[in-house]
Amino acid sequence: MEMLKKIEVNYVPGTITFPSAGALKAYVAEVLKKTEGLVATDESIKATKTSRTEVNKLQKAIADVRKQYKKEWDRPFTEFESTLKALEGDCKAASQELKETIDSFEDQQKEERRKAVQGLIDEMAPNYHVSPEDVEILDKWLLKSASKKVVLEGVAESMKTLQRLNAEKAQVEKLCLKHGLPAERYIDLLQRGMTYIEVEQVIEGDLRKQEEVADLFKQRKAAEVAAQKVGMVDVGDGKLIDTETGELKHELQRVSLELQGTKEQIDAVARYIAQSGVKIISSSERETVIE
Repeated sequence: MEMLKKIEVNYVPGTITFPSAGALKAYVAEVLKKTEGLVATDESIKATKTSRTEVNKLQKAIADVRKQYKKEWDRPFTEFESTLKALEGDCKAASQELKETIDSFEDQQKEERRKAVQGLIDEMAPNYHVSPEDVEILDKWLLKSASKKVVLEGVAESMKTLQRLNAEKAQVEKLCLKHGLPAERYIDLLQRGMTYIEVEQVIEGDLRKQEEVADLFKQRKAAEVAAQKVGMVDVGDGKLIDTETGELKHELQRVSLELQGTKEQIDAVARYIAQSGVKIISSSERETVIE
């Protein structure tokens, strides 16, 4: 960098004198004065166009002089700037090549650290009863400054969290199975950071909503039955007489059951239902479970 202190640049601020500026101003004013008050009529349109052409030529001539001297004025700096920019470009290209070399080396080192951390995870996972594939490798474990002690503690903490999460997932699945709820939504809440207690409260809230909907459904059905019984006389034993048509109706009850038992027990219940005259509205296929 010592060379940069020795760079010599001979710079002399330039000056421009314009002795004929006054004469040019006077000439331009004289030309433009002739155009004042000109109007376009059938008789004057040709002369007006001629005047405009002369003004345009004068404008171009003045601009050409300005551009000529500006180009001469700028030429030394343009050459100076071009030389320095070329050198800057050479340095930039060399810097980029060095960056790629450094990045490649650091990526290789980072990958070696990743393999070391993965080996540590594979070794520790059985002790915590978790799958190595479920343990996320954090970027901070791959830092060059990360000590083995810090990585060990981080991996252990991560596995403890995963172990707790797996246990809570199992609890959520069990609770959802008990109440007939899909577990996916609540497991997702766990994975998003909710505690088991918070998820349990969400489940309880959803169950209350289900009960409220069920109560509303029961109330609606009860109102429908009450409306149907208007104009009917209860003659006992579940029999109703329509007072308008004289038709005999029966007041029945409908219930849904989910049964579990041996094949023989389920067969016995099915025979009893058939013999009792109870009408089966719908039934599901039998499902085998092991308990």
